[in-house]
Amino acid sequence: MATIGKEGLAQEKYLFPVAKVAEMFSISEKSVYRLLQRGLLESSSALRHKMITRASIEKFLTMTDQGGKV
Repeated sequence: MATIGKEGLAQEKYLFPVAKVAEMFSISEKSVYRLLQRGLLESSSALRHKMITRASIEKFLTMTDQGGKV
């Protein structure tokens, strides 16, 4: 999830748009919004569009990998 910035240094992404998260999980954007409503993913409200935090994605994946009920 790292990208290369202008300085050539690896920069980690910490926020992802709903469309990218849907693509990452191979689900619809509507399903991502459902996960947000259920509190299984968290978003940043600082920007105009909902952006899903990297920490939230990692927490969700860890929970589901361990057999957590979704």
